[in-house]
Amino acid sequence: MSTASKKKAKMEAKPALAEVPAPQESPAPAQAKRPGFMPETWFPSPVWSRQVPDHQRINAHILSVLEELERNGGAITRSNVGGWHSAANLHLSNDLAEIRRIIGNACAGCANYLAFDFDRFELFFQEMWLNKNGPGDFNKAHVHPNSILSGAYYAKVPEGSGNIEFYDPVRERVMATFPVKARTRINTQAMEYRGKEGLLLIFPGWLQHSVQPNRSNDFRVSISFNMGFRRKDI
Repeated sequence: MSTASKKKAKMEAKPALAEVPAPQESPAPAQAKRPGFMPETWFPSPVWSRQVPDHQRINAHILSVLEELERNGGAITRSNVGGWHSAANLHLSNDLAEIRRIIGNACAGCANYLAFDFDRFELFFQEMWLNKNGPGDFNKAHVHPNSILSGAYYAKVPEGSGNIEFYDPVRERVMATFPVKARTRINTQAMEYRGKEGLLLIFPGWLQHSVQPNRSNDFRVSISFNMGFRRKDI
């Protein structure tokens, strides 16, 4: 066998692993920009947020409606510990027609993003109610059963009056937590939104959430709601 043939045979006998370059002391430029493997994202938990225009005027009206409802009584208890929770039928009253329209239009946009079948079905308000949480009041972790979309609109938010907190809906993930350097959207098990006046949050009714205790000396006011769907009469 010639020298050239021996050299060729020797090269062909090398295992594939030998083709892999030796580890570098520092990551390659592409790795530095995007460490690890970029995953596909399945089964997301969407939360929509928007700031409602002209909310100062709208909020003043909401607070006046709240005062009237409080004078007439009729508070109920659901997830709230302390605080004041109105009856859940405020979507049937014209007193809150403007914010009801704003919420309804926003929910329609969210449903459209989720490819909701508006040709055969329609959204409708199942419930809408007012919440008033004073110092120390909070809401236990809960979901909104049978609601396709739920949410909250903030009419009065003193500093430190408690954020809304959302929890990872995949409970099985708690059995295999791993240490991380920082919490990100893909590894966190809870996240929170800081409430502010005029903020509208919309999320799936199945997404578990709670409201932290009010640590201020004033009360916080919000409107919560549930949206359902039904087949159109065609």
